[in-house]
Formats: sequence, structure tokens, C-alpha cells
Amino acid sequence: MKKKTHYLLAVILIVVCSFSIELPFAPPPAPIGPYLNGIFPDATPGGTWELEDPLSDFEFIAPLRIHPLPGSSDLLLLCKIGEIWRISLENQTRELILDIKDRCFKKGEGGSVGMALHPEFGNPAAPDKQLLFLFYRTKPEPDVWNEQGFNRLSKFTWDPAAEKFSEDSEQILFQQFDRMTWHNGGGMFFGPDDFLYMTLGDEGDTSHIAASTQRLDGGFFSGIIRIDVDKDPTRSHPIRRQPLANAAPPAGWGETYSQDYFIPNDNPWLSPDSSHLEEFFAIGTRSPYGMYYDEENQQIWVTDVGSSKAEEINIVEKGDNLQWPFVEGVLESTKFDRPSDVIGAEKSVFAWYDRNTHGSCIIGGEIYRGTLFPELNGKFLFADWMTDKLMALNSTSSNEMPEIEILIPNIGSQPEIVPDNPGIAGIFPQPDGEVLITVMSQDVLSPGKILLLKRNADVPEPPSALSELGVFEDLASLTLAPGIIPYGVNSPLWSDRAIKKRWIALPNDGIFDSSDEQIEFSKTSEWKFPEGTVFIKHFELPLSEDAASETSRLETRFFIIGKHGKGYGLTYKWNEEGTDAFLLGGGTSKEFDIYENGTYSFTQTWNYPSRDQCLTCHTPNAKYVLGVNTHQLNGEIFYPEANREINQLEYLKQYNVFRQDPGNINDLPKSAPIHDESRNLDDRIKSYLDANCSSCHRPDGINTVNMDFRYSTPFKLKNLISAPTQSEASNQNLLIVEPGSHLNSELWIRDASLAENRMPPLAHNLIDEEYIDALVEWIDELPEDAGIFTDLLLYPNPTQGRLNIRLNDDWMPPYRISIHDGKGTLLYQEITSAKSTAIDFSDHPAGTYFLSVGDGGNNETEKFIVL
Repeated sequence: MKKKTHYLLAVILIVVCSFSIELPFAPPPAPIGPYLNGIFPDATPGGTWELEDPLSDFEFIAPLRIHPLPGSSDLLLLCKIGEIWRISLENQTRELILDIKDRCFKKGEGGSVGMALHPEFGNPAAPDKQLLFLFYRTKPEPDVWNEQGFNRLSKFTWDPAAEKFSEDSEQILFQQFDRMTWHNGGGMFFGPDDFLYMTLGDEGDTSHIAASTQRLDGGFFSGIIRIDVDKDPTRSHPIRRQPLANAAPPAGWGETYSQDYFIPNDNPWLSPDSSHLEEFFAIGTRSPYGMYYDEENQQIWVTDVGSSKAEEINIVEKGDNLQWPFVEGVLESTKFDRPSDVIGAEKSVFAWYDRNTHGSCIIGGEIYRGTLFPELNGKFLFADWMTDKLMALNSTSSNEMPEIEILIPNIGSQPEIVPDNPGIAGIFPQPDGEVLITVMSQDVLSPGKILLLKRNADVPEPPSALSELGVFEDLASLTLAPGIIPYGVNSPLWSDRAIKKRWIALPNDGIFDSSDEQIEFSKTSEWKFPEGTVFIKHFELPLSEDAASETSRLETRFFIIGKHGKGYGLTYKWNEEGTDAFLLGGGTSKEFDIYENGTYSFTQTWNYPSRDQCLTCHTPNAKYVLGVNTHQLNGEIFYPEANREINQLEYLKQYNVFRQDPGNINDLPKSAPIHDESRNLDDRIKSYLDANCSSCHRPDGINTVNMDFRYSTPFKLKNLISAPTQSEASNQNLLIVEPGSHLNSELWIRDASLAENRMPPLAHNLIDEEYIDALVEWIDELPEDAGIFTDLLLYPNPTQGRLNIRLNDDWMPPYRISIHDGKGTLLYQEITSAKSTAIDFSDHPAGTYFLSVGDGGNNETEKFIVL
């Protein structure tokens, strides 16, 4: 009897254990429809604009400017690499009619950036006036990277037999040595006076500003020039003074000079004694890429890219001083004093925007005068290169600051017709009312597009009250509706003390048995979510610094993955009573008094984001969704249905939520919170930078800064330690991180700041002291040789396309990089002076490749694999 009892107990235990193994971690997610059961639309609510492709068969490398071709319906397209195309939208054709790639330096802000046709172009009675004027960057060996070069204005003659401009007909009007590739200008037009107007930048570096701005006795920098290319002696006179270079060019490169034009007799600063240059029409610009002449109001509009404070829109008159560098926007500089004797008439901006709101690289357009889109009539159309926003403002506003209207918050959220990592390069209204937009990739040598603005039917707004969405069964307790899954992150984004709760609504019919319902899993990069997925984040603010503090409900945000996988965000702001929240259109702010031990401590400002601000961080380049990935979700959270903590990846894997098998959860990356001292300090800093900074600081994120703060990127390739600063808002004399000295590290200076240079720039009104303390400890403990590498490093290898390269610090630039396939065929070649670079190899098939690097004396070859 005893044996039978033992046998029966063993069988029961086996059965129970077997049954318990089959038990789920927690009840599976309930079925839920796309877009939170259809509550949200599949595109951004409101009146929307889209872009369509009027030349679907053609791509162009770095398209910039469009100009009508007189005597035809065709258009001229200027591409940055030194090409001009004749295109016909009607006939769907293109023809290359000028190619100067052999003399055009293309990288950075170099390249061919401005063009204008002579006013008599197309007139058969003026055969000697069939001229193109082109502004471009040049230097010996134009395919070799070097910051130094010449800005050149040249004219080219039309060859009627060949029906193109002759490359051999070039006549140089001026050549100006410039020490940096940045801030070249290039806006050009012929005015009603038939004089040529052109914008010029400030030589592109903080250390060059004093020599290049607020003067007339130097070179062609920082202003608008006006010249007579016809050399009419009845209204102009010969050149009296040559421009100067601010430094000597390398030996054998050539000289700075001007020739073959006259100076208009009514230019504002004439100099009979040749004590200064007479070409200037206005001065005081920084990086004026955009200039447009409005014939209706006879006004010159100039858009000027700012440094650290503001982006400007100016209406310019003869003799104006646009105040750079002592004023930016309407803000006085703290670095540069107003000159004691200001040249010309100081002119304030017509409009400006803070670089932390709409972007940090304004792209000028034109005033819309067409009838196709009557709601745009009389509005100045412009864009921002960094945020990819298309915007408009009233050109006749009498307000101190005209209201900026967002037409497209981020062109990367358009259907799949835009280039990878797109940037708007120009906006060109046409006589028929259509609006053409040039869009190029942040990778200059990647294909770009000409696109057409299209007005869509209004997308309906979702319900205005949070209580009407069906997200919570009970608002007071925030009890979730069935099907909504809670999630947490290992390293939270710093949100000015706010406490956050997070949920996700994955559309499914109860069983994740379709790829349309499953998440495309990746171990180290972003996940891809089904259309109709909704992310929910709820914010509450502690009203006291005490441990157990009363909180005030702030907002509940939604981020929706819409059609074509494009995302948009919405914010519901809670009322004073905390009983309901209501949909916001634009951004707003609110102040809260914070107490400690019952005594007032400080007032905290909370910023509620506008819809377009959501896409400042949730960018197409970051694949829209932030923080929902393998390293962030590889941790346990409490699941109420199971009444216990469960690893989130295990939970999602259990119910077949992933399209791919994640494998053993213990083998997957796991980020760390900044306060967890049981984890390595390197990993905690890396996790924090990933959560707070990597939406922008990643490949193709910020055009002028090459830091990569993604968690998967090792410190060796983050371009962080012992790396020079690159941003205009940074101190150019410091390193980003100087090992052993946080006081001399720009990362600490800007992350510990609440001034204009603070990072991150948005939603950041308080310093995260816990992070700053950890950052100080990390920097000060770094050995002196941290960031110095004596080997060639490739990462990741194998790669899915993008290959990061870190070169040996003992080698000297320039470096020649080449890639061959297994048969020895050359597939890629570049000459660079950068120690760190990245190559996108995603358009090549899977296989084995060989990368070779040399500096003239050293050579090394490494094998890498593309998956």
C-alpha cells in the first residue's frame, strides 16, 4: 500500500508539473482592432498635405534648385554634385545639359549650390546673352576631402547646336578662398534692374567669424552682392578693389580674385579710393542658402541658417545690415559685441523661430501666388532641413511675429517615394499653381527626388476627450481596456521628474498567427510594428520632492503607426481636477509649485508637445518608435493578470507576438538604469545616452554631427571619447569627452546646462542630477588613452548593410578606402581625412567583401560579410 501511495504521488506530481509547464505566464492579450479599435485615423488628423512623384522613373543625385527654361515648359534642375538637367514633367524626359563634376567639390555644404540665367536667355536677338551663372565649390582634386577650397562664380555659354551648356566655355567672375566647406550661401537671381544678386555665408567656422563678417575690406563673405555682368558703362563702373583671402591657400592651388563684371553705380557702399569692396548690397548674413525676389511687392526675401539661437526670415533692402553675428533672430549675442560703428542700417528679422522648436536649418522658398491652393495664397513657403518640416507664414503679417503654419511635420512620414533620410532642399511654386519640392538624402551622394505638393481631404480628428477613446475602463484608477499590454523600459528617458506608465495596443484577433499582426524582431536594431499599433504613455508630476509625494496628472500621449508604417503623435492634456484629459492641437506649457517638507522649493514648467514636435524625436530615421526594443524590454515588469513579475520578452515570445524567434532571452542585450550601481558604469552611461540622445545622434541623424549613441554601437565607434566637437553650439576648442576631465568635456557642459546650448534641447527644463553625477564619475575615471585606437575596427561584422569604420590613430590623413567583392571588382572608393566613417552597403547582395584602407605608407585589408 505504501508503494502504491508513493507511485500515485509521483504520477500526480509529474502530471501537475507537466500541466504547470504548459500554463501561460499570464492570460494572453485580448483581441483588439487596428488603431485602437478604429478610434484613431491612419494618418495625422487635420487638413493634410502629401507629396507625390511627378517623375517616377527618374532619380537625381542631390537635387537642389529648379529654374524655368525660357521659351519652353521645361525646367532646369541644379544638382549639388555639379550637374544641371533639363526636365519635362509633361513628356517625362530628362537630359543632362551641364556636367562639371570634374571640377566640383561635392561634400559638406560644397557643390554647385546656386544658378541663374541671364535675363535675355532665350531671346534670339541676343545671342551673346545665352548665359548660365553658376556658384560652386572647387579645389584641386575635387573628390578628395578637404575643408579648404574656393567659392567660385562662373558663367557658361549655351551651345545651340548641342542644346546644352558647354563645359569648356567657363569664364570665372570671382574665385574666393574659403577655409571651411560650410556656409557658402548660393541664393541667386537677376533683379528687375538686370543686375545679378547673390548671397554669401560667413566662412563657416566660429573662429573665422571675426575676419569674415561686418566688414567691407576683406573677401566675399557674409552678405549679398550685386554686380553688373553686362558691364554697362552708363550705369556701372569697373572693379576697383580685389577681394582678399583670410588665409593663404595651399601651395599651387591658385588665388583669390574677381574679373569680367562691373559695379552698379548705385550700390550702397561705393569706394572711389578702392579702400573697400563695392559689390555688397547688404551685409550681416551667416548661412543664407535661400534668396527670392517677390515681383508683386518688389521685395528680396532671404532665409539665414542660425548658429545656436534662431532661424531667420529677412526682407532685405539696399544698405541693410542683417546684424550677424551680434544679433541672431532678435536675440543679442553673448559672444560677439555690436560694432562701435555699424555699417549700413540695422535691419531686424521679418520672422524667426527658436532652434528648439521647428528645427535648426531653414531652407528658403517663395511666396505662393497661385490659385490651385487658395489657402496658401500670399504665404511664404519654407522648410527646415533638420526636421524635414514644410511650413508657411503670412507674407504681409503686421504682427511682431507671424504665425508659422506646419504643412507637413516630417516629409519622411510620406509614402515610400521620398529618399532614405530625406531633407527638403528647395520649394518652387510654378506658374500653373503647382508646387515642386526638391528632396535629397542626408547622404549627399544618394538618390534624391523632385516631388509635387498635393492637398488631401481632411483627416478627421479623434474624440476630443480621453474618456471617449475607450483606452481606460476607469479613468480614476487608469484601469485598462482589454487587449492593451503594459510595458516598461530598463533605462527611462529623463522627463523632468515625471512618473510614467506605458502601454501598447497591438492589433490582433486573439492569436498572433499572421505576419500582419506580428512584430518584426531584431536583436540589436529597431523593431517594426504592424500598421494600426498604438503606443500610450501617461505622465504624472510629483508635487513634492519628498519620497511619498502627491502627483498631478499631466498628459497622456499616443503615438500611432499609420499607413505605410508612418507615425504621428497626439497629446491629451489633463484638466485641473485630474478627471479627464483633452486633445491638444499645438503645444502649450504649465507651471507647478514644488514643495519639500511642506515648504515651497521651486516652480517647475511642464511643456506639452505639439503634434509636429512629436516628430522631432520620433523621426523616420529612428523608425518612429523609441524605447520599445530588445535591450529596453529585456527585463521584468508586474503583470496584474498573472499577479507576478515576468520578463517582457518571454511574455511576448510566449504568445507568438514576434515574427522571428528571439532565442534564449538570457543571450539578448539588456540596458541598465543610471541609478543601478550593480551594473557596470560604462553600460549605465551607454544606456542613458541611448535612451535620451540616440533618436537624433545616430547615422544620418544630424547632418553635421557624426556621433552614434545607439546602445548597440560600442564606445569605440560612438565618435565620443577624445573626439573634437562639431556642432556650432559647442566650444570648438574642446573635445566631446576629454578623458579624466569632465570640466573640459563638451558632453558634460551641455548636458549639465539649462542655457541655450542645453542637451537635449526639447522638453528639458530640469537637470538630471543623478545622471550628471554618474557622467562626472565616468569621464573622470577614463584613462588618458581612452578613445585612441591602434587597430582598424569594422562594426558590425557581419552587417545588414551599414558598416562603421574606425581607423588607426597612428595613421595620417588622407585615407583611401576601397571595397572589392570576392572577384576583385572595385565597388566603392573614397578619400577622406576623417578617422571614423560609415558606409551604407545595403544595396549590395549578401556575401563576402574586402575593405582596404591606406594612408600612403600603411595598408590594411579586412574581410566583412553582408547578410
